[in-house]
Amino acid sequence: MTPSRRCMLQNAGFGFGLLALQALLGQNRALGLIPDATEPNSHKTHHHAKAKSIIFLFMEGGPSHIDLFDPKPRLEQLSGQPLPPSFKPIITPMGEYNAPLMPSKRTWKQHGNSGTWVSDWLPHTAQHVDDLAVIRSCWGNGLNHSNGVCQMNTGSTLGGRPSLGSWVTYGLGTENESLPAFVVIEDDDGKVINGPRNWSAGFMPATYQGTALHSSGDPIRNLSAPDPSSPQRQDSKRKLIDALNRKHQASRSIDSELEARIRSYELAYRMQSQAPEAVDLAQESHSTLQLYGIDEKETNVFGRNCLMARRLVERGVRFVQLYHGSGSRWDAHSGIEKNHSTLCRASDRPIAGLDPGDLGRRIRSYPHERKRGRTGP
Repeated sequence: MTPSRRCMLQNAGFGFGLLALQALLGQNRALGLIPDATEPNSHKTHHHAKAKSIIFLFMEGGPSHIDLFDPKPRLEQLSGQPLPPSFKPIITPMGEYNAPLMPSKRTWKQHGNSGTWVSDWLPHTAQHVDDLAVIRSCWGNGLNHSNGVCQMNTGSTLGGRPSLGSWVTYGLGTENESLPAFVVIEDDDGKVINGPRNWSAGFMPATYQGTALHSSGDPIRNLSAPDPSSPQRQDSKRKLIDALNRKHQASRSIDSELEARIRSYELAYRMQSQAPEAVDLAQESHSTLQLYGIDEKETNVFGRNCLMARRLVERGVRFVQLYHGSGSRWDAHSGIEKNHSTLCRASDRPIAGLDPGDLGRRIRSYPHERKRGRTGP
């Protein structure tokens, strides 16, 4: 019996509809909307996640807390006197054994409804103190730069544990399959103490490690195809390489780094379409560039990094870590007044540009994969 035209269209439509549904479900698995044990970037969490993305700013070397958010009136009274006997002996001496106490040279003022104390080194950040949680009880176990940076990133002074960004990516997956879930940007490429170990996945599968972007030149190097070959030719080469990689991997299934390398190739291919737009700051308005200090030499580098981080989380990147003062430049053993003044001027205005309220509004208004169910900052 020859089917009628209406019957044929109904059957064909139903068939094509299933194909579309299958594609959407597969994409939702990649985005973490549907748990899938076979997908390393998709895990069902025990509790509903309140935060959708994180921008982690790390001032490497440690800013002086008593010069930024933690005024010490008692220190003013003890100015010029030796360290009180109640303090334990100094175990990392650099000539400070008999040095007299020196009070902070900062001018202090309370800001916002919270009345949080902020020094004159951070005039722009001070305008947003009601969006900050200032914790004055943190301490560490490390005695040197490497241990301290390691503990800040992984919670331990011993290497080999996953970084915070890796844990977040493992737990929450990704919201954009065409961009890395965990991105790291240094203000001075290759200078961070411990290097890539800071954004390592540790004992977890290597696919959860961070992807480093560059702060100068092209943020993502070698993204464009090296030759003007057609998309079909490039896709054919990619499929051939993937087939060879999978064949090589078949007898090496326990090697997570090999799996991560294969997935990075696949991600790089998808990034060619979306990543150039994501890191193109020329699309931003002049007022936005001014907000981050990109119009001034002193704040240009970190301002660009902060704005790039903002654009990445708007497009579904889960975790972005920015390093400022790479190489522990915040740890000033001498000349702290000049050192911290310079570093504060370079970072204060860009950090203030990352206003949580404004960032949330921009994310909600940005049209991308979140239209399928995930919204908010």
